[in-house]
Amino acid sequence: MESLYQRLIGFLRSTETVHLLLAPDDRQRVAKLLGGEDESLHLEPLLCNDIWMRDAGPISVVDEQGQVLFLDGNFNGWGGRFPHELDALLPLLLARRWRKRRQRLAICLEGGAIEVNGAGLGLTTTPVLTHPNRANPSRTAIEAELQRWLGVKRLIWLPHGLSMDHTDGHIDNLVRFVDTKRMVCSIGDSDHPDTAALAENRSVLGEALGPDFELTDLPTPPVQSGSGQWLPASHANFYITPGLVLMPAFGHNTDEQAAAVLKELFPQHRVVQLDCRPALAHGGGLHCMIQPLHGRGDLEIER
Repeated sequence: MESLYQRLIGFLRSTETVHLLLAPDDRQRVAKLLGGEDESLHLEPLLCNDIWMRDAGPISVVDEQGQVLFLDGNFNGWGGRFPHELDALLPLLLARRWRKRRQRLAICLEGGAIEVNGAGLGLTTTPVLTHPNRANPSRTAIEAELQRWLGVKRLIWLPHGLSMDHTDGHIDNLVRFVDTKRMVCSIGDSDHPDTAALAENRSVLGEALGPDFELTDLPTPPVQSGSGQWLPASHANFYITPGLVLMPAFGHNTDEQAAAVLKELFPQHRVVQLDCRPALAHGGGLHCMIQPLHGRGDLEIER
């Protein structure tokens, strides 16, 4: 993981300011590993349970007055699957540390469970937000809360996540916006266990969106652990930063195929492949590890 962190943070700090949460005792070692702190990298001593800041960290939105508001999604360790007592406090503690306002949502919402285009359209998956382990209210109530705080006027529910995804099927492994009218959609070939489910997702999405939107297929790599267990590998778990698209790679022939798709869709960006097999062994990818602040890094959300 150290090599992945070094490369990832090196790319990120070349384009935006990075705040890295770490155990207080690790500060000196990590600073040396990453080449020291400066205006592009701030080491933030704060104990956490895990590395998945997209899900546990605050979701930044901009209110009508142009002020940043931190949304607290009531993180519960993906339905109590993993320890989360420290991660659940991150929105509150970071809001206090950085003097931001915080709003606790009336639903359980991980950052990886929602994808928005910044223009009123949102995407999610039924297996996550309606799973009993999230203890969420009705779909109507969920949609109302997303409209109120994320500006989502229309929410499309996809029926499937990746079957091996311990999050129950986050949208950031499935469909991602390129801009307000274009998106990439994960598809599988005959070697992938979720080929039929991904095809159904694409069909549902295409029918719901209509001709005004453009869907581009993105291959999904069939990756297994050393013991033969399927892993939730996805090239859709990329992260957009100014001038760069950081794409998860897995040492599979789909790496180059997916990179070619993203290069065509992001002609003004450099597409960089990062070997994410170390992170995948823990259940996630690049997008899962990063939570943008102040609307930077992904499509900006205005409320």
